Amino acid sequence: MMELYDDPAQMEPLVIDSSRPAYDALIGLAHELSEASACLDAALAPATAKSLSELVSGMNCYYSNLIEGHHTLPIDIEKALFEVKEQVAQQDLQNLAVAHIEADRWAKSQSLNKSSLLPFILEVHQRFCERLPKEMLKLKDGSYMDPGIFRERDVSVGIHVAPRADMLNRFLERFTEVYGLRLEWSKKGGISKLDGILTTFAAHHRIVWIHPFLDGNGRVARITIDAMLRECGVNCACLWSISRGFAKTAEEYKAKLAGADQPRMGDLDGRGNLSEKRLAEFCEYAMQTAIDQAKFMARMFALDNFRFRAEHFFQKVRFDLKPESAYLFIHAFATGEFERMEASRLTGLPERTARDVLNALVIEGFLVSDTPRGKVRVGFPMHALGSLLPNLYPAGDLDVDPQALRQLIKADKADKASAAARNVLVHNMKIK
Repeated sequence: MMELYDDPAQMEPLVIDSSRPAYDALIGLAHELSEASACLDAALAPATAKSLSELVSGMNCYYSNLIEGHHTLPIDIEKALFEVKEQVAQQDLQNLAVAHIEADRWAKSQSLNKSSLLPFILEVHQRFCERLPKEMLKLKDGSYMDPGIFRERDVSVGIHVAPRADMLNRFLERFTEVYGLRLEWSKKGGISKLDGILTTFAAHHRIVWIHPFLDGNGRVARITIDAMLRECGVNCACLWSISRGFAKTAEEYKAKLAGADQPRMGDLDGRGNLSEKRLAEFCEYAMQTAIDQAKFMARMFALDNFRFRAEHFFQKVRFDLKPESAYLFIHAFATGEFERMEASRLTGLPERTARDVLNALVIEGFLVSDTPRGKVRVGFPMHALGSLLPNLYPAGDLDVDPQALRQLIKADKADKASAAARNVLVHNMKIK
């Protein structure tokens, strides 16, 4: 058996130094990523971006779980996003979806620096694992994993033997010292920001290499890379998913991660214990993957492209809804949000008819609102994504049985009617 790593110096290099030949090209990719992400952020109205962010949260869950071999269906993820508690088949996978989404939501509210990076990683693992059923915490040896606890025994992953458990704290301290400091430097902007972006991708490999938990390392690492990128000013609105890119190229993702595990290959391969060349190759692959995802979403949500798909959808696919539905849906997407009373003006329909059209869109999730009478913004219901936003998910996973959809809508109508009745009762009691 290979000797286990017992000294943090054995995971050097942690960064690609500015003096190294690969640095300039990698910094160029960091600039391209920053620009592509910023262009997408600027293209969408804030309210539309909010709805898209919720959709991307589900995509992160789906694709990050898929990388780990768990196939969570998008419809179950949608239920988790909106906290639908009904019993469904494959309950473990729905719990898995809830666990990932809740951990990801918490992560979005955090700020990272040298002192908070390690507690953040622990808390993400805690929040993810504590929502899983006990059976999903069971390890191969029959023991159970404790959420939010660093491993206390030695492990190997494939041919990679992770650092010794009794030395784990030293590796993690070095990790946070280097990467936390780079995150703080990124606030200066300019080359420091670009260096922070590049360093974030190196950090993704190194936390996977350290393997701090007995299980759940991949998901925690992908939630962490998203948070570190946000700290560097990239994808702050959460409008694209790097997990989707990694899942689409899963074999290459795993191969590049494994490649960066390799020891130094000769005198020209940096000055650390591990291969600088392979680490640079992983960073190049990962940044190019991120750029592709940001540009993919920008094309998907370009107004002309989106309008064309929306008009076709309401004319050819959902012709059971009034054709004026497209006006309200596209207007919400383009402007961000609008008052409900504007529906008549926007559609040219009588007020009551326009209200019915708007309510039908709200019931199915094409329009959403934070309050029963508040402004509405665009929504992206899972059952319509195959037509409205093709290729976000594999087509077969978005298939929804029409009868099941009708039952879901019927149940939602009943829930809304019940809620309305309760509101009227409360209102009348207040008047009395």
